[in-house]
Amino acid sequence: MRAATAPTTEPIDVIRIRLSADAGATAVVSEFRMANRILAAWAAQARRDSRVDYEVTFLDGLRLSGGYPLLRKGGKPHASLSRVIRRLFKEMAGGPAPYLVEG
Repeated sequence: MRAATAPTTEPIDVIRIRLSADAGATAVVSEFRMANRILAAWAAQARRDSRVDYEVTFLDGLRLSGGYPLLRKGGKPHASLSRVIRRLFKEMAGGPAPYLVEG
């Protein structure tokens, strides 16, 4: 009898992450960690209604794009881009709908 093991998380290879803020700033990076740093910097200077659009290109050629507000109603930054993408994948797999993904 095999013991049950917890599901493992496997990194997904990303080729490019393109970010565009409605204030005109753009960035292209190759890691979610760098994208999250840029988004945090943009959020620190964002207006209440500021948005960010993203396009993520994965190693297998899949492209995901969308957008969301940089700030929550209370003025705090939203979740990291990697969380937004995870929620999108969960929705695609039939899980609960993400609350941040638009577009």
